[in-house]
Amino acid sequence: MLDFKKPICLALAAVMLAGCGTDTSAGTPAATADTSGTAAPAAAETPAAQPEATSGANGKEVIVAFDADLNTMDHHIATDGNSFIMQSMCYSGLTSLDEAGTPLPELAKSWDVSEDGLTYTFHLADATWSNGTPVTANDFVYGWQRLDAPETASEYAFILDTIHVVNAAEVNAGEKPLEELGVKAVDDKTLEVTLTLPCDFLLGLMSFPSFFPLNKEFFESQGDQFALSPENMIYCGPYNMTGWEQGNAYTFTKRADYFNYDPDAVDTVIFRFQQDTQSALLEYQSGNIDVVKLQGEQVDQYKSEPGFTNRLTGYMWYIPVNMTVPALQNLNLRKAIHYAIDRDTIAKDVLMDGSIGAEGEIPVELATGPDGKDFRASAGKITEFDPAKAAEFYAKAKEELGGDVTLELMFEDSEASKAVAEFVQAKLKEYCPGLEINLNSKPKKERLALMKEQKYELGITRWGPDYADPQTYMDLFLSTNVANNQGRYNSAKYDELVLKGTTGEDATDSAKRWADFVEAERLMVAEDFAIIPIYQTGGAMMINPDVSNINFHSASVDDYRHIYKK
Repeated sequence: MLDFKKPICLALAAVMLAGCGTDTSAGTPAATADTSGTAAPAAAETPAAQPEATSGANGKEVIVAFDADLNTMDHHIATDGNSFIMQSMCYSGLTSLDEAGTPLPELAKSWDVSEDGLTYTFHLADATWSNGTPVTANDFVYGWQRLDAPETASEYAFILDTIHVVNAAEVNAGEKPLEELGVKAVDDKTLEVTLTLPCDFLLGLMSFPSFFPLNKEFFESQGDQFALSPENMIYCGPYNMTGWEQGNAYTFTKRADYFNYDPDAVDTVIFRFQQDTQSALLEYQSGNIDVVKLQGEQVDQYKSEPGFTNRLTGYMWYIPVNMTVPALQNLNLRKAIHYAIDRDTIAKDVLMDGSIGAEGEIPVELATGPDGKDFRASAGKITEFDPAKAAEFYAKAKEELGGDVTLELMFEDSEASKAVAEFVQAKLKEYCPGLEINLNSKPKKERLALMKEQKYELGITRWGPDYADPQTYMDLFLSTNVANNQGRYNSAKYDELVLKGTTGEDATDSAKRWADFVEAERLMVAEDFAIIPIYQTGGAMMINPDVSNINFHSASVDDYRHIYKK
């Protein structure tokens, strides 16, 4: 068995990916489709055109302020958006995503898909690692095996089974050897991936860090030091990591020998950890930072300024009602809470950061369906704010439960979560007379742990999509998903609908699969009221007007790899 173990200090809280783009799925690929064509970047097709060591150097630098620190540069251990962004600077996948989230060739210069959609054959470009050794198909095999290996204990191992890679679940459970995972090197430049079912969004996911390759010789030479410093890493992307100041700044310098070299991209990108947004904004105004997030009143103050940018992220904030709490098993009480939440006011007047009120559990602009429409357009708005209904259903619940109810609302200790929790508390008391809500603030890591163990009643949490498909949300609430189904929602009908669309009779029919998800979401949110969506996070920020070509993706990793600066 290969030794993939990592030091215990790299264990992370279960904080999932936020921040990513429009639709990365391109529908069911055409049989034996060669995608190199005109979509492939010219440099990917002509490795002989690689620049000299100093070619294209422009001395330009961009500094990006992040309000959360780097957790790890190990792409099989990471679970948070900022770590994924930085890993994507210096690693590449088989594909990359354009501004619209469409998968394009990267380390794979082209690919073929079998007529039944079960075999993908990727033809690799002539790329090298930063030590000069070629990137080969075996690097992908080794990387995917490490991701799935039980001893790695990666929280993202599930994603191999999500795209239906042969034997992924069995290998991860230790029931089959790593060698039986459905990925193999036909030769150094040909990678073959076999599936049990077709996957509409596979090509987009090939740009996700969990699927990046890993150089076996280098990895094993580092032992437990792998990815703990720039010296303990080897790179296959457009930048090398050249500076690591934990809790402060992380520096990435452009690789002149990258096969798909972009001479116009800035030479240096620095991600600076600056939690205080007001201080970061002052640094932006002084010209010391190029990209900074805005919060609260800052948005209104700067929305007319040059460089103001607003985008929707894929993060959905919601209340997973704890169905193990006796009072919350009452349907009328859950209905009352749902109708008492003024989602639009929370977004516009409480958060003021470009967020929008949730229309359902699936975010706006997550993915486009087989009908060519966004999922939310197909499913419609299934949340509703109605104070009269809230009072009516609470009165019914009070009668059924034998008196007024007192509940605790848990939230994490951030300014935004505190403001939302206080607003929800006030409105529940106002629209459901007699309902008492006690607030309980916890650090994020502790909140996640307590909710995972059902040690809460109502809790405000979030999920960010791992890929551009509703399944990334639908899987959360299956009765068998003990890791993420925090409220223990248990509906045989919901399970049946989701599984029919993911692994059952509708899994190979995109239209039927989509319809299953629409029905399942409506059942959970608007009939069982087990999940109470609140808002979808906005991303208001200031970007130096001289800086361009940052690709934001609501369902994948934001791309800072091709930043231009005048």
